[in-house]
Amino acid sequence: MASPRQLVTWWGWVVSGFLVLVGMIGLFTATIGPLPTTRVHALGTNLAAGLVGFGFARFGRVDVFVLLVGSGMLVLALLGFLPATQPWLYETMHMNIAESTFEAVSGVVSLTLWLAARRGTSADVTR
Repeated sequence: MASPRQLVTWWGWVVSGFLVLVGMIGLFTATIGPLPTTRVHALGTNLAAGLVGFGFARFGRVDVFVLLVGSGMLVLALLGFLPATQPWLYETMHMNIAESTFEAVSGVVSLTLWLAARRGTSADVTR
């Protein structure tokens, strides 16, 4: 069975790859499956974050990336659920409730894996 640290590394690579792929597709289309997108969303949120994730992985700090991207996803999801910011997010990045839900679930998974790896690391230190 994979250790929590290995799961964080795996998750970081998967998230980075997914973001880069979706960012590239989003440059040429207005929808990706059921989710709408814009060039701002494709470049700023997806492609840039995915490439930054590869940078963190390259230098062995994918754990920091998973923490940052998980936190960012939860903030973006929260903004997508708030009635005051929903119109702005939709106008700017075409984020709808479905995408906000996807962001929330991904953010929770990221932070859960990060916390599990952190607990596993601190347990190894105390042994």
